[in-house]
Amino acid sequence: MTWQEFLEKAKHGVAYSDGSMGVFLQQYGLKGEDCPELWNVTRPEIVQSVHRAYIEAGSDLVITNTLGGNRIKLESYGLAHRLEELNAAGVRNAKEASRGRAIVAADIGPTGHFVKPLGDISFEEMMDIYKEQIVALANAGADALFFETHIDILELKAGILAAREVCDLPIIASVTFESDGRMVTGTSPEAAFTTLEALGVDIMGMNCGTGPKEMLSIMERVGHLFETPIIVQANAGLPHLVDGHTHYSETPQSYVETALHMLEHGACVIGGCCGTTPEYIRLLIERSQKEKPYLRYQKRAVTFLKLSSRFEFHRIGHDLPFTVIGERINPTARKALVEDILSGGFALVREEALKQQQAGAHVLDVNMGIPQANEATLMENAINLLSTVVRVPLAIDTSSPSAAIQGMKIYPGKPLLNSLTAEPERLALLPHVKRYGAAFVALPIDAHGIPDKAEKRVALMRRILEATEKAGIDKKNILADPLVMTVSSDQRSAKETLKTLRMFREELGLFTTMGLSNVSFGLPARAFINQAFLTMAMEAGLTSAIVNPLDEQQMGLVRASDVLLERDPSAMEYIRLYSGQKGTTPPSVSSSQTKDMPLEERIRQAVIKGQKDAIEGLLAEALSHSLAPKDILDRLLIPAITEVGQLYEKRQYFLPQLLLSAETMQKAFARLEPLLRSEGQKSQGKLVFATVQGDVHDIGKNIVILMLRNQGFEVIDLGKDVPAQRIYEVAREHQADIIGLSALMTTTMPRMAEFMELLEKENMKTPVMVGGAAVTRQFASSIGAYYAVDAVDAVRVAQEILRKG
Repeated sequence: MTWQEFLEKAKHGVAYSDGSMGVFLQQYGLKGEDCPELWNVTRPEIVQSVHRAYIEAGSDLVITNTLGGNRIKLESYGLAHRLEELNAAGVRNAKEASRGRAIVAADIGPTGHFVKPLGDISFEEMMDIYKEQIVALANAGADALFFETHIDILELKAGILAAREVCDLPIIASVTFESDGRMVTGTSPEAAFTTLEALGVDIMGMNCGTGPKEMLSIMERVGHLFETPIIVQANAGLPHLVDGHTHYSETPQSYVETALHMLEHGACVIGGCCGTTPEYIRLLIERSQKEKPYLRYQKRAVTFLKLSSRFEFHRIGHDLPFTVIGERINPTARKALVEDILSGGFALVREEALKQQQAGAHVLDVNMGIPQANEATLMENAINLLSTVVRVPLAIDTSSPSAAIQGMKIYPGKPLLNSLTAEPERLALLPHVKRYGAAFVALPIDAHGIPDKAEKRVALMRRILEATEKAGIDKKNILADPLVMTVSSDQRSAKETLKTLRMFREELGLFTTMGLSNVSFGLPARAFINQAFLTMAMEAGLTSAIVNPLDEQQMGLVRASDVLLERDPSAMEYIRLYSGQKGTTPPSVSSSQTKDMPLEERIRQAVIKGQKDAIEGLLAEALSHSLAPKDILDRLLIPAITEVGQLYEKRQYFLPQLLLSAETMQKAFARLEPLLRSEGQKSQGKLVFATVQGDVHDIGKNIVILMLRNQGFEVIDLGKDVPAQRIYEVAREHQADIIGLSALMTTTMPRMAEFMELLEKENMKTPVMVGGAAVTRQFASSIGAYYAVDAVDAVRVAQEILRKG
């Protein structure tokens, strides 16, 4: 089977991938501490037999045994120097088993580290790490690349871009969602798939993490939103241990019953992940070919532009509610904002972003154009901050090619570039727009300036469209700007802009935007002109505008116009916003600045908002005012981080915000710790924490430890892949109050049970708290341990254990 045949099968029916590799290797003796990729050279006959079993069951695609074949994962086993050998062997094994009967997709998993600003690896370094593995896989003859089980959209973006730089193989990209329907870093399915589709992957989808029922609920939400084929590979339900062996809750029959419904909602490639076997795949093929549920899926044309942030996605279209692009992150003629940006603090930038989001902006325009400043660096800093604190997508507003390229490259989503013109030097950015997966604002301007007539503006827009098509960019990714001129100098210009708007929609079928405020320049009472013109433009077909969302009257007119133009079905959004209002204005957004708050509230807000650059100065001020260190900790810091935990549990905060607040708390505690010791302050309790032997994953453990330390616990971190005997010895030596164990994989969960047996043998009564992606409450109870579902819960469980004494 060729890749093209596979892709055609997926697009016009259904294609089948394989199931779990790990469940077989475990049956053949793979232990939790073993490197699966090493079996590519030490036990190739077993790896090949697994591939053959799936091919004989009917799989059209098999995935190589190279999930952990990157440098970082192999370093954990002391095998980084064998990267090329192990990856190449993985491809050879699959090709030997396939012999042309199935596509060989080279498996590329996550590194276990986050990209900055969430982690410690730069975007460029992450790309280099992936290039090493991809080159080895491509040189070995893989038919396609398969990025799977990814939990951070920015790391996955680095991998995809790395692949594009070193080979031309087709790309399948699959992410993992938690039980709440989001990636670990808070990305929704709609946002993840918008980003992946924009990056031009051939197939995108989801695998691992949850079972078929959870993935079906996601397919019901997203199937109709995307044109890129979607792959689904669910786990066979929840794992549980019986006599040291892992079993799963979904039988082949129950798994397939749910999988058939996924095909009804647009899944094009389907298979399985952890716990599934050839029996699952064979039954899935048999039932789906007999019942053909995929024929019941009615594919609809996608008629809107999509943007995404790390967290959410947003749609812009002719029949959708009007899109407000917030204009206020722009240092032009704003001295305080310039000083804030150049100082590196970005406190005002953060504040403006959050206020605009709260006021209802759907996209935030970000401009870092300050004379003599390094705009590319400033743009990168702004994106690193804003992509973690606001949910709405960003527009990268710059005339600097380097700032545009850097911003698009490192943004964890699909941004809007503002803007391109018909000038050759600006159109030269189109390949970068395509590569980095952005949409863009198009201005009908060339070397001769702004045309005075609508027909000439349309002609220039056609030139931009031709260049866009040549670059392989769909015109749905364009927001055409009809150009707003100042009516005080040319009163006829407003009519010409409205005429251009109508022509953009009727003749070119384009979505549109504009910078509104220029229309009223030089006139008194500018708000009246702005509001009247905006209403007229919306009726003429305007789909978005760059405006001030803090103008409550203007926002009210936008929402009312949506009702009158049938863009707000049943006026539901209007009713939601205004049903509790006695007057005609929506709930106001407070304009009080943080600096006007009492000092104690500023400290509390710094932790809640993750203002780690401000916290030390605030504490110094508090200490100079004779506030006691213990009072600051007990009354301000701990209640603040507790509130952050509550926001995280309510899913109002996600991992990026949790990490920012935790790091802020960590800096605060480091500043106060010497003073607290001198006052005789004791820790809440002492914990010894480790990832169990054979498991090299520690992201979750590290976040738990960070939260525990922020709550005043003393934590001894033993790292990852730690033998039970060492955990026991350290816990005994330090007289730990609690022992914490983490495991990501079902293959390493038995180490937890073995540790509990060791404690019983040694007659040690120290309570044990367990957690990790594969661990369940049922499993924890079965081995006599406490269970924590996440980092916030771990703090609560630890406090509960100590209260019990």
